Amino acid sequence: HGYLDRKNPFSGPKRIERVHPLVRTHPATGWKFLYVNRTMTKRILGVSSVESDLILNYLFEVYEKNADIQARFKWTPSSKPGYGTSAIWDNRVSQHSAAWDHEGNESRHGTRVTSLAEIPYFDPESKSQREDLGLSLDERDFF
Repeated sequence: HGYLDRKNPFSGPKRIERVHPLVRTHPATGWKFLYVNRTMTKRILGVSSVESDLILNYLFEVYEKNADIQARFKWTPSSKPGYGTSAIWDNRVSQHSAAWDHEGNESRHGTRVTSLAEIPYFDPESKSQREDLGLSLDERDFF
């Protein structure tokens, strides 16, 4: 996301470029996870741009089109003004994608809260969630 310079907010949005590991270790759980999303992930270093595009587009499709790894959230209004349903998620391991599927005249309001985070890292000793919970790693058991 872009941000505005506090000293000169009218100069337009500024961008920060960062390099993150594609496979990261969650600092609270110690589990490894993929950190990819269409908005923030531009390319994979160490492979050609063609390979990077192929891998990333495959991963984007997996995340975006598989309902079994998604959580749907339905906002419901409250009779009390300024209140309604709230959702909080961990941006380190989940992605937000708004679906414009609501009807009616109820206005919705979203407030983004972002905390300071740790420096992303990958620990080669980290385990997957399945490994750590003692679940099967045989892909035939996933379906």
